[in-house]
Amino acid sequence: KRMNAGAEAHLSSVAARGQETVVSMVRQLSGAVMYPEAGNVRTNEKLWDVYATEWDPSKEWVQSMARGSGLSESPRVVGDEWAPADHTRRVLDEWLLSIVTDGTKSACEIGCGGGRVARVLLAKAPSLERFTLFDVSKQMLARARASLKDVLALQKQTVVEFVHVDGDGDDADPDSFADSTPRKYATRHRASYDLVVCFDVMVHMDLHTVFKCLRRIRALLKPGGVAFVSTANLLAPDGWARFEVQSRATVGGFYFTTPDAVRLLVAKAGLAVLRESQPDPSNTYYNRDLLLVLGRSFEDDDANDGDGGKSTSSS
Repeated sequence: KRMNAGAEAHLSSVAARGQETVVSMVRQLSGAVMYPEAGNVRTNEKLWDVYATEWDPSKEWVQSMARGSGLSESPRVVGDEWAPADHTRRVLDEWLLSIVTDGTKSACEIGCGGGRVARVLLAKAPSLERFTLFDVSKQMLARARASLKDVLALQKQTVVEFVHVDGDGDDADPDSFADSTPRKYATRHRASYDLVVCFDVMVHMDLHTVFKCLRRIRALLKPGGVAFVSTANLLAPDGWARFEVQSRATVGGFYFTTPDAVRLLVAKAGLAVLRESQPDPSNTYYNRDLLLVLGRSFEDDDANDGDGGKSTSSS
């Protein structure tokens, strides 16, 4: 979802209102500039706060992004403008809803954005009792809360929580979960989810942040739990095409990686690949990204939880 010139110009003008860091960031989006001084997580937070605040389906910069992605209808929720609706539906049907079972009682989403994935999960997972939406952007959480009102009115059996977090935590640190520190993941979230979702989020993360996020996912999953995630993919045709039009890595564009690098990070994070996608030119996400279903590594469970079994390999 690399921003086009119209989106860049609009967000630049908004960001110019007293936010020098954001001004610099948005102004350089199409040039694909990195912002090491702000850090990957902080840059994401500032960018998506501006994006969510300014988003309106009637605005030209949003409509331009929708047209550029091949969306045939007007966006209803933040993020609809990033891909054709049938492409998104196919991915969620085949990769998210396919791993939801009657035993999926608790789920969370890291990087919920405006709630486009949460709407689908809440509508299609009647067994869900608890659903937590995490995001580093306070304004995106506000968008998600608003977009889910109609779904929640019908799905009253699910307790939904919106949590503003600091995505820069490192789960190798025993203090990564804390109850008294603002924006830390509370201890009650540790090993408490049957399902973790992180879709169309890691494409905006550098590899160190991706690794931290994967360790976070491992820490959130119950034994036997599963996760659906996506990353950038240089080996996919559209992933390479996107790489060619960027001069450097960028939060507004993509941070690029390969399946081999992702598999290494997954394994080092104590996770195992249960399923992974292959490129398909008929779908934006299949032909650009790497889609993965992950589980906790059985070897890691042996060491930490006493569960039996052997480590799985990627397929």
